Amino acid sequence: MKLRSTLLAATLISTLAIPAFADKASDTLVVAANKEIQTLDSLYSTARENVILSYLTSDQLVVRDPETNEYLPALASSYSYVDDRTVDFVLRDGVTFHDGSPVTADDIVFSFDWTASEAAATKRGAFIRGWFESAEALDDKTIRVSAKKPYPLMLRDIAMFVQTRKAGSYGSASEPNTSALTQEFNGTGPYRVVSFDMGAGVTLEKYDGYYADSPKSTDGAKTIVIRPIPEWGTVSAEMISGGVQFSYTVPDDTAQNLGTLPMVDHVPGPTTRIGFLILDAGGVTDPEGPMTHLKVRQAMNHAVNRQAIVDHLVGGSSVVINALCYDGMFGCAQDVTTYEYDVEKAQTLLAEAGYPDGFELELWAYRDKPVTEAVAADLAKVGIKANINYVKLSAFSKARAAEEAPSMHGTWGYYATPDVGAITNHFAAGSNRNLNRDPKLEALFDAALSTIDDEERADLYAQALKLSADMAYHVPIYRFSENYVAGKDVAFTPPSDGLVRLNEITWK
Repeated sequence: MKLRSTLLAATLISTLAIPAFADKASDTLVVAANKEIQTLDSLYSTARENVILSYLTSDQLVVRDPETNEYLPALASSYSYVDDRTVDFVLRDGVTFHDGSPVTADDIVFSFDWTASEAAATKRGAFIRGWFESAEALDDKTIRVSAKKPYPLMLRDIAMFVQTRKAGSYGSASEPNTSALTQEFNGTGPYRVVSFDMGAGVTLEKYDGYYADSPKSTDGAKTIVIRPIPEWGTVSAEMISGGVQFSYTVPDDTAQNLGTLPMVDHVPGPTTRIGFLILDAGGVTDPEGPMTHLKVRQAMNHAVNRQAIVDHLVGGSSVVINALCYDGMFGCAQDVTTYEYDVEKAQTLLAEAGYPDGFELELWAYRDKPVTEAVAADLAKVGIKANINYVKLSAFSKARAAEEAPSMHGTWGYYATPDVGAITNHFAAGSNRNLNRDPKLEALFDAALSTIDDEERADLYAQALKLSADMAYHVPIYRFSENYVAGKDVAFTPPSDGLVRLNEITWK
């Protein structure tokens, strides 16, 4: 810690001469992003940076209020359920694209059809093809969206994944140009793109033609610049000099060090992302594997010191979780079997399962390496030798798809959706994330995603989570904490879902 402080002090001295260009006086907020934005079109990227960018540049028919979890009309002035699988939306008057052209019912229908089209190959299509049946313009203001069956997350998917695009944006259906909006973007949100360069980032300005009474805040800075800065040392220097006013997903040690300085605030906050182990309970990689035994899986749950991981590696607002969800999320039942940290109990269970000397295990991971290493160290204490295979996400996904990974250190962010239904692919039949292959559990989640009755859905989730915990199909570990750093002039309150909305950041 002393070394870090010394380095930070040296950085402060060396950067005092750098002129600040992000400040309250110019009403320009410069944000440091740890990764490059490679496209302006979030239909073709699932990166966090594109989720943040699309919230600024693209409004959909509805938007979720993160405080109430209600879906509020956005481009639509209202919406109503015709039946349990059909919703009618009425467009607002006066909504326009950033080129000034009006948003029409035909544009909305095009947006649904393009997002869902397999030929369009959007990164969002898989999320809606499972339920989406049709979108049709009933008149010049009314759009009817129909699902194949009742689907409770329809509004979530419309808000997150069906990005609004002008009809014909990608050329003809026979010769689609899927990169049409990569460099020049024509959106509908409160900010328009002024300039974009992959290396330099994105400059945004408030859109003068943005519609009144939007549920999205328009109180933010006039200009927002998102700069890609991959090195946290450089981010620290820029925060100190005033060249950057805000950053997110900051490593804990960096955030804490910056927070000790007079010109920077460290603001920790919650997020919907959770961390856990996926265990091959169904014998997917090995029909006779040790994790097909309930007592082995129970032993692994008892072996991991989750509280120590939260206290010493994650920090902030992180908490231990007992299921693949967290308290306060819709459907996250808390009355489930819990496994306290108990090395002796874990060893006894392993012996009863026929593994008194433990066994070797291949543990795949792609992020949060210190946590993976801590888990492996805990497992070693009870005789389980976890050989960590730490790879990039692409390799991790490939191994998962090929069903080659017997255990995985997984994380899931729920797409900032505080609803258990958003993690269903870890329990659904046919999903390569589901290694338990329990038909009863699969049926419970399928039933929960086939009703819009919240009471019925909550009961089904409770049954499913209880069953999953009883069978120790996973090792739930923790809810992530998000670290933000902000300049002293910046007024920022961390969002409850961990999805930073830059348009809500104001000046003190």
